[in-house]
Parts: sequence; C-alpha cells; structure tokens
Amino acid sequence: MSLPFKAAFPWLLYAYPWMPFPRRVIIYLREKHIPDTLIQIVPVSDPQDGNRVVNPSYPPRPAGSLPILAIPKETKNEHGNGSSWCYVRQSMAIIRFLEELCNEQWKGFSSLHRRLDGGSVLEKVRMNEILSLAEECTVAWNPVRTFGTNAGTVSFPRGAKEMLRWVRRSLMTIETWWQDNDRDMAVLRKGTEGYVTIADITLYQFLEFTKDCYGVDMTVGSGENVRDVYGREIVEQFPKLAQFFEAFGTRDSARREPSKGEVPGAVPTKNMQAWAEGVL
Repeated sequence: MSLPFKAAFPWLLYAYPWMPFPRRVIIYLREKHIPDTLIQIVPVSDPQDGNRVVNPSYPPRPAGSLPILAIPKETKNEHGNGSSWCYVRQSMAIIRFLEELCNEQWKGFSSLHRRLDGGSVLEKVRMNEILSLAEECTVAWNPVRTFGTNAGTVSFPRGAKEMLRWVRRSLMTIETWWQDNDRDMAVLRKGTEGYVTIADITLYQFLEFTKDCYGVDMTVGSGENVRDVYGREIVEQFPKLAQFFEAFGTRDSARREPSKGEVPGAVPTKNMQAWAEGVL
C-alpha cells in the first residue's frame, strides 16, 4: 500500500477510552498487537469535563467526534522540512484502514495472527452479516439510553422501551444464525487459536458497553414467549450470545484498564444506570 505522503511515527489515536466507538478501536489494536511505537492512544477527558487532551505533552485534540487517528506526515515547504497531519475519522474507517496496512505489512504493520476481516469471499460475507447487525445494535441503543436514562436529555420511557425491542431483534437474528451454524465459542477464549473478526470485536464492545456502563446484560433474556417487533411469537433467550460474551471477555484485549481511563467515572455511571420506570 502506498500513501500520498511520507508518514512519520508514531501515529496518535485521540479517544475517550471508555466510550463505545473509541473502545472498539482500542480492542482492535490489542487484538492485532499493534505497539504504541506505531500508534499511541491519546486519552481525552469526557466532554462535560473539558474535552481536552489529558496529557498536555500531546498536540491538542483535532476537531470532530472521537476517535480520530492523527497521522503526522513529513512535508517540504519554503522553509525546509515541516510537518502536518492527516486525519482518519470514524471508528470503522480507522479499523478498516489499519487492517489494510497490516494485511499489506506496510512499514512495520504486520499481521501476527489471521486477518480479522475474513479470509475467503464467503468468510468476508459472513463477517459482514454479523458486523451490520452489531452496528445496528450500537446505533439503536442511542435512543434507548437517551430516552430511558438520566444520561439522556429527553425522558420518553415508552420510546426507549420500543427501541430496546429493536435492539433485541438484531441480537435474536445473530443468536438464530449462530444456533443454526452451531458456532463453537470456546475457540474465542484466551490462549486459544480461535478466529476473531472485526464483527466479533464490534459485537463484544456493544455487549460490554451496555453491561458495564448501563447495567444491562443484553445476553440475558426473559426465557418467556414474547412477540417481536413484527408480532411474531419467539422465545426470548440468547444462549449463544451469552457463551460468546463470556468467552471473548477472557481475552487480554477485552480487559478494561482503569489507569488508562477505560472505566467511566462515578457520576456518568450513576446517570447511565438511572433507568426510568418501565423501560427494562
């Protein structure tokens, strides 16, 4: 792979370390064993706490939503050597970009394990099927928490409850596919040679975020017959998702490190777990 400029190292990943979209990139970096000599994580304080780079020795955060990957590039100008920055925004764009660099083994990036975007054409398709649903869950969670908890700005419990049903719809689709394919979750456990994908990282990050931050384990169903958003009767249980969440959670990449800002503070946690009556 060739970039339209000569890139210097290290690159900087500006992130709110405990929040969902930066969190998935951090898990990806650990899964790929990308060292901080190539990419350094730059923690930024929560928006309500100033939204500033925690360590002032780093350049100020770029404008835009986080995460943002900042790539220093070597340039020439009338004064001689200079430097400027190229930015890659949006978590999935960053992950896809880094995956390509690793697959191409570009200037120090390497793939110590299997590629995480699928191998064969069919593997890529299966990976993207799960990825699309995991993304749907993450997006649909926003109105759930906005309307249903003190972390939001508008109290609308009925709306939050309805959107929660749509999140469970996507999870039930994944659950059904995995049951049909009898996916072996044991291969995801720490110390195994299991095949982890970008979809696995994205789905795990969603399940971890809802449980750790909002106190809701989305892998636990009622076990009762319920009607889905289309009025169909289903049994609400997620045994495969529960196995997946437990197994992936044993991996080193999944460990939250409080010293690095990967755990939310007491105030946001209290607001996130203050649910309106009737939502859950």
